[in-house]
Amino acid sequence: MPRRKIWLITEHFAPSHGATAQLMGDLALGLASQGKRVVVLTATADPANQVFSGLQLVRLGAAPGETPQLLIKAWRGLRFFLLAFCWCSWFGRRGDKLLIASNPPFIGLLGPLLQWRGIKYVFLFQDLFPHSAVLSGLLRADGYLTKLFKLLMGWVCVGSYRTVVLSEAMATALQNDYRQRLPIQVIHNWAVEKALPGSRTQNIFAQELGVADYFLVQYSGNFGRLHDLNTLLEAALLLREQPFRFLFIGGGAKQVELENFVQRQQLKNVMQLPYQARNKLAITLGACDIAAIALQPGVEATVAPCKFYGILASGRPVLLVANPNCDMARLLIENQCGLVVPPGDANGLAQQLLVLQRDPERLSAMAQRALALYKQRFGLEKSLQAYSALLQ
Repeated sequence: MPRRKIWLITEHFAPSHGATAQLMGDLALGLASQGKRVVVLTATADPANQVFSGLQLVRLGAAPGETPQLLIKAWRGLRFFLLAFCWCSWFGRRGDKLLIASNPPFIGLLGPLLQWRGIKYVFLFQDLFPHSAVLSGLLRADGYLTKLFKLLMGWVCVGSYRTVVLSEAMATALQNDYRQRLPIQVIHNWAVEKALPGSRTQNIFAQELGVADYFLVQYSGNFGRLHDLNTLLEAALLLREQPFRFLFIGGGAKQVELENFVQRQQLKNVMQLPYQARNKLAITLGACDIAAIALQPGVEATVAPCKFYGILASGRPVLLVANPNCDMARLLIENQCGLVVPPGDANGLAQQLLVLQRDPERLSAMAQRALALYKQRFGLEKSLQAYSALLQ
């Protein structure tokens, strides 16, 4: 009897540099290495036609690159949904399992719609939709479309074998949305890469950028609607005459906002780079003194930034701009491995950075505790074990 398949449904996959693509790549390869028969359905194009050992990779309606334009993103998501539904309806068999990553959010509807084939599904919430769309300003909190999406997401969660979320705060928020008990399980993300060992001042990337002699604050990842780049930029403005550099690596919806601020204020201490290839992350992650995560007020239970794990695994303190009472803030404070600043408090952020820059021993101790926390609580092996047990 042939082995039953695990269908991993993810809009984003290699060669995309996005976090979801890299995480799903790790997960798919990890499951395949355990002898599972993994089929990946994705909408990410790959002109090079890479081959992944142990995986069957199906690219449906693949489009090159990502786009910030909402209508194009929605159309691509809908096209991927329809093609994936047809593919799984035709090739899926009773006993197969679906693991559906919530990009686009409505892709989770594949689960209940395919249950007639005898296929159980696990739904993975990357962020709590439609809350994320409301907080981004894309949907009205009391709008009919928001209520419809909430109803549909409830249908997906209720029918799932498990609904996976990325943090305890997300689990609580999701459960509070619905009156009935949901089959929720928390599985944390992991570091897709970590910094190479060695002194930051000797880091090749930092030397090439000419920042090895400065205190470097780095923000690497998506410049999304739910991210508070403004507090970081205002702090950079206050520290413009100090030996600091702020490096932003990535792109997204707030790219233009970032560029306009830097140009308007003529900031010489802010640098911008596009997303870096995965094979460069081990160098770029180690180039900074402290790495930043910045969240808009109220989104702490809606998203779980995956960059958090890469920062810890790289032995770097975390600079968190977020509600000091959120789960991530409490974890950093309890383990003394980072700075926590409320959104909008650029003055407080600048002062804390000045104090830390003048205390290298404290900075080093924070870095060591960050790495210890990652090894104790997180990691690909721990997460892979949880997913593997879930999909048995």
